[in-house]
Amino acid sequence: MAWLIGFFAITFNILMIYPNILNIKRSPITFVGIMNKTLVILVGIGDFLMGGYLLAIAIIDRYYGSTYCINQAKWLSSSYCAVLGVLSTIGSQLSLFSMTVLSLTRLIGIINAMKSSFYNSRTICAYVVGVITLVSIFSFTIAIIPLAPSFEDFFVNGIRYEDSNLFVGLPDKCTHFEVLQQYYGRTRGTASDLSWETIIKLVEGMFSTDNVSYRKVHFYGNDGVCLFKYFVSPTDPQRIYSWLILSINFTCFIVITVSYVFINVASLDQGKNLSHIQHISKRNRRMQRKISIIIATDFCCWVPFVIICMLHSLSILDATPWYGLFSIVILPINSVINPLLYDNTILTIFGKLYQNCCNAIYNRVTCCFANRFR
Repeated sequence: MAWLIGFFAITFNILMIYPNILNIKRSPITFVGIMNKTLVILVGIGDFLMGGYLLAIAIIDRYYGSTYCINQAKWLSSSYCAVLGVLSTIGSQLSLFSMTVLSLTRLIGIINAMKSSFYNSRTICAYVVGVITLVSIFSFTIAIIPLAPSFEDFFVNGIRYEDSNLFVGLPDKCTHFEVLQQYYGRTRGTASDLSWETIIKLVEGMFSTDNVSYRKVHFYGNDGVCLFKYFVSPTDPQRIYSWLILSINFTCFIVITVSYVFINVASLDQGKNLSHIQHISKRNRRMQRKISIIIATDFCCWVPFVIICMLHSLSILDATPWYGLFSIVILPINSVINPLLYDNTILTIFGKLYQNCCNAIYNRVTCCFANRFR
């Protein structure tokens, strides 16, 4: 499944990004026109990154195969897993933030349709550069903060020791605390009071060798798919950060939904006044269908996910076995659907292919009948 979704996500988004980059200069020099093209490109870039992440995960899965259990600790603490985690987070946040700003931009275009022409080209460029910069910085910051050394006490899940029979697997702070208490005697405080830097120094003091070989299990090493840690328990030190980002994402979903509902209402009002003009009525119906699909797909993607995360965090159910399903199918599926909803390029290409196939079949059948009755 990861191969399939990853392939279509990359292919569809390339087909969406490339024509929009070529056509951005031909767009009307209006705030809404330029912003619309730019944000559609950003959505495509974010979804393209998600497609790349899925293909990389599929390749890693094929590479390890039946030996994954043996290499699990090595993989979860590897820099490759961290890179994939950052890649997927940047991709998902870039796409979501761009869709949010895009919905607001289209709403502004509907409400103030006549005002967009008053923006001069320099003002439009400043807005576009500002939006691209802010969306990119926010997405990158959210992805990279969990890997910052300054915050390791909040985001490091454990440590993998390469040559040690004392610490097996990926011991967390509680496991270290118990071992250190037995070795050094009773210590003050609790496991959460110890920093990872202190733990490493105490562990090094237990061995005669100068250096203890180890690797920290980073934030994205919580599962084999190396995704952002949304499923947190009440005792996880990173639960506040995870819930903060989840709340931001859910707020984005609400903004997108409300914006498109207002756009839909505005188009219905316009349709009543201009119902006698056939092409405008048909265009409004197409837009209403597309808006309904956008809201429905975002709802099916985010609302069940947020509910499951909440139930898991409250220890009402253990959603850990579902992590692979959400990370490989539920969340990334929008990366395939978005190019079909936010741009007409792919639908136009498929429409032409379908038309050509129908014409070819029709010509072939006509030719066969003509030869038979000649």
